[in-house]
Amino acid sequence: MSFYNLRPFLNWGLMIAAILGVIYIGYSQSNTSNVMRIASGERGSYLYSVGKELKLAIEQYTDYKVELVVSRSSTFNRGVLQSGKADVAIISPAASSMTNMSVVVPISKSYIHVIVKENSAINSISNLAGHRISLGALQSDHRQNALKLLNHYRVEEKTLRNTEVSHLELLEGNNLDGAIITSSFKDEYLQKLMASGHFKLIEIEAAEGVATSYPYLNANTLPVGVYPSIMGPMPTKSLSILSTDALLVTRTDAPSLLVEGLLTALLNKDVSEKFPLIKQWLNTTGGILPSLDTHEAALHVFNPYSKLQKTAYAFLLQLWIYKWVILCITILILSAVSRWFDIKNRKAEENKKNRFQRIEKLLEDINQHEMLQADTKDYRLLTRRLAEARKIKQDGIQIACEQNMSNSPVFIAFLQQCDHVIKDIQWKLSLGLAGSTNVA
Repeated sequence: MSFYNLRPFLNWGLMIAAILGVIYIGYSQSNTSNVMRIASGERGSYLYSVGKELKLAIEQYTDYKVELVVSRSSTFNRGVLQSGKADVAIISPAASSMTNMSVVVPISKSYIHVIVKENSAINSISNLAGHRISLGALQSDHRQNALKLLNHYRVEEKTLRNTEVSHLELLEGNNLDGAIITSSFKDEYLQKLMASGHFKLIEIEAAEGVATSYPYLNANTLPVGVYPSIMGPMPTKSLSILSTDALLVTRTDAPSLLVEGLLTALLNKDVSEKFPLIKQWLNTTGGILPSLDTHEAALHVFNPYSKLQKTAYAFLLQLWIYKWVILCITILILSAVSRWFDIKNRKAEENKKNRFQRIEKLLEDINQHEMLQADTKDYRLLTRRLAEARKIKQDGIQIACEQNMSNSPVFIAFLQQCDHVIKDIQWKLSLGLAGSTNVA
């Protein structure tokens, strides 16, 4: 069947493929939600205010509409994320498992504050035993981080009282002597608490030791005067403290478009100024957390060539692992190629030799014709010799064309000999014809 006959089928095939493509794109877009659900923190917390800022930024710089999921802890956020009730969540790896989770960016740095009343006799973490200290609700980030700290100092939870009372009662209630709070310097309640002048901060002297025991807790320093107070900026000297990062996290199988939309908003210049941790993190790590998985779409945004680099590295690693096998195969291939070239060259030489032999045979034939026609005087026999000479010449030309021997010295000599013999026969025939005319 010719191409002309196939054209109608090709046209119909292309048309059907285009229709199916349009249907697929339309179906994909219709099933892609433009709503992004973010699990941030409990109402009134600093992380909840971070969620509200994220909502404003995402709705301003992308086509997504944001719904905030009110939550209680990193563990709760992980649950709603895995169940599909949220698309993105703020999770602290120090307080929750990160299995099947992918990091987008760190969004906030939280510090573990040990706060007690100013007139209290508590001057160290070891003095907390026997007092009314808020650790936070069960499963809360406050409580989980506080228990790690207390465990390092060998202060048992059962030696403390009122541990489940909210730290929000420190200002107005009389049920607490202090609290262990994990939050940012920007937390409004923390600022209000310290501004009252009725509380003091306890230093975590073993911060570096605690950090070595728990991988997602980091030793840090509380700057002098970070909290304004009616008693003057507090603390009056820098204090050793622990910090942990709150990360924007999504499921490993989350759509790339969702992650790219989130980063489009966060990496905007105006928005990134509100979340300086993102820029700092990108400058120091290049967008990679050594012990946690980063979402593929985020890696592509931070480093467009990261996937290619990983593929190239994996390929080179495989080459190194199988280097001896590859070397043996390479040697075999080179040997086979060398052998093939040898056979090809030998065959070419044989073909060349055969071509020359055929031309030489024809050259012998034409030389023999020259000898035969030299003694021939019969007109009919000369005519036959002429036809045979022309046939030999024609065969030689055909062989030369087939074997690309037109410029061969042997072929040129053959042509010259053929022309010489043909001219001799033609000359004799012309003499014979002239003699016959005279006799008549």
